[in-house]
Amino acid sequence: MPGKRSAGLLLSGAVSVALLLLLMRGVPWGDVAGSVARASRPGLALYAAVTVAALWLRALRFRVLLAPPRPGTGPLFLATAVQNCLGDLVPARLASFGSWVWLLVRRLAVAPEPAAATFLVSFVLDFATLGPLLALAVLMRLDAAAGILPAGFGVGWVAALGGALFAASALVILALGPAARAAAGTLGGATAASSRRRALAVRLEALAAALDGTRRAGTLLPAFALSAGIRLAKYVALAALMSALLDGLGVATARPGFWDLIIGISATEIVASLPIPALGQFGVWEGGLVGSFVLLGFERGPATIVAVGIHAITQAFEYALGALALGVIAATKRAARD
Repeated sequence: MPGKRSAGLLLSGAVSVALLLLLMRGVPWGDVAGSVARASRPGLALYAAVTVAALWLRALRFRVLLAPPRPGTGPLFLATAVQNCLGDLVPARLASFGSWVWLLVRRLAVAPEPAAATFLVSFVLDFATLGPLLALAVLMRLDAAAGILPAGFGVGWVAALGGALFAASALVILALGPAARAAAGTLGGATAASSRRRALAVRLEALAAALDGTRRAGTLLPAFALSAGIRLAKYVALAALMSALLDGLGVATARPGFWDLIIGISATEIVASLPIPALGQFGVWEGGLVGSFVLLGFERGPATIVAVGIHAITQAFEYALGALALGVIAATKRAARD
């Protein structure tokens, strides 16, 4: 209902404002604006170029996971840009999921179940690449991380944790189809099931078939390779943006490096995926990154300025790309109708 939606937005906004004010204690807001205004232009350009390249890789991954006949990579790139900018709008990527399915069904003539299946598998593949790269980053910065890790948590434990995260993601991919089929059986098996429950059971059965088809088509390995490229490109883009902001800030103390950024972003992604009622995950995202940098031994002030600046710039750039893509989709539809 409209009243509940308004209350939810107000609550989310209040949570974000409260978290940001808490993070910015003792840190002038003008320093954030100054670091953005003075940010290195080549660094910003590199961030923008690599971000667009990562979106193109995402579109390629979606196309690999879709069964023939597939839409072209160009239309999928436009749909990917739209859903990507909505990723943090609400928790659990629900806005991104809904926009992706809607665009594929209404604009690209893809059935709802394959559209949903490609999104779910891609979402899990993103986490499958998280474990190995996070383990590598911790190993590279084990000296800095030693103070925040449990006693005796050495190389073996780090490798085991990375492997466990990867294995858990693989198991989730294998279990998606059977889980959807089991839910379909539960909903449609009751003799007194309503027509709505039976219709939902049919949809879930179709989703299970789409998920199974994705796994059996031999596409998971190339999709995983693309996912690794996507994650690496994301880290490279954010490292360029972080360096550009630190140049604008004029930080003379120790700076977080590439491996520190991977640790911080990985922790931030996990925190931001939790169902915390924050508007666009503002406050939550910054808190995860600042907390990670501080635990790794960096000063809170510069870490806060960089975290706020990174999130503001990435959100603005991704929303601009999404709006541009949505405009191209609308213009293409009008041209086809005319």
